[in-house]
Amino acid sequence: MPVSPYNSAGLELWFSELASQGLFVSKTGYYFANFQRKEPRSLVYKLEPCDQYRDEHEKELTGQYRLAGWEAVGDVWRKYLIFSTVKDVAVSPEISGEIRSAGELSLKKTGHGCLLTCAMDVVLMALWCWMILGRFGFWYTTTMATPFLLCALMVFMFGINIFWRMSDYIQIRKYLKGTKCDVHLPERNCQTRPGIGRARSICSAVAVTCICLVFIWAGEQKSWQKELSEAYTSLPVPPITAVSPENSPISGTVTYHSSIVAPVQFQIVQDGPDAQMLRMDYMELRFPRLVKPVLRNMMKDQLQWSSADPEAVSSVLFETAYVAVINDSMHYLFVSDGQKVASVCYIGPGYTDEFLKIIHDAMETWTQPELFLQ
Repeated sequence: MPVSPYNSAGLELWFSELASQGLFVSKTGYYFANFQRKEPRSLVYKLEPCDQYRDEHEKELTGQYRLAGWEAVGDVWRKYLIFSTVKDVAVSPEISGEIRSAGELSLKKTGHGCLLTCAMDVVLMALWCWMILGRFGFWYTTTMATPFLLCALMVFMFGINIFWRMSDYIQIRKYLKGTKCDVHLPERNCQTRPGIGRARSICSAVAVTCICLVFIWAGEQKSWQKELSEAYTSLPVPPITAVSPENSPISGTVTYHSSIVAPVQFQIVQDGPDAQMLRMDYMELRFPRLVKPVLRNMMKDQLQWSSADPEAVSSVLFETAYVAVINDSMHYLFVSDGQKVASVCYIGPGYTDEFLKIIHDAMETWTQPELFLQ
């Protein structure tokens, strides 16, 4: 019969009913079952001593076993809990065996539910990650932060739930195997720790977060290595005329080969008696926060450059830098010593003055940095 844990008369009546069936509850202490899980009808996993003088209402139940939160579980489980935790249990072996069997059956069903939930979470997590990778393409994902963040978010959300469910399942297995440490009375010298469930959840969250961070870091490292190792891979694209500022030392065309994932290939042709060609192979920059270290690498001459005049792309200090606009959509950073084109870098469309300021700050070691837009 459902009984409120604060109804002392109802408790006494229920205990009397159990006694009439041969199950006696000994009033040897004042303890209550602590239901601290995430939803109703979930696992009860520990007992804690209750302060007899906490408030006037609880004083009325002194000497009884107060089952806190028992409205969240079934009547059979309540009987099983009392039978399993009180010091003096049933006199009738038939009654005690029936109650214990019912409780163990309920636990087994709960454990199977935990495993089924974990399996469903794994399937859903794999499905979401597959959809994300399939939408953007795996190669594309290795060069972009957003798909990795989405996959990491899926792993985090489902991973936390899987950790919680497996924790419940482990507790159930402990019950079924006879490991009753979490439900023994303090007289058995096996008291529970109130914060163990919360600590387990925090540790699970930290572990899953670390896994996600490693996942993102590995993806970006892979992207950076592809950027340098596959510098000579290109796809043909029709030539595009470069529109340069009037004070630009450059004239001619910029031919590039590009796709979403392939490196950008530039061929800078300079007209006049001193005509020369500079080719630069470089992956499109997709992360603004990577621009500054990339430009530093350019100054250190660490990328794979090829030029008719190797000295043109040496580590000398440059005098001038400006941004050229291609078809009003793509911006390229050209660096010159005043006579020759020394380097070129694709910086992508739609960047603001704040982004160009980052470029300017990265060029602060040059002799006279000047940055012109259009």
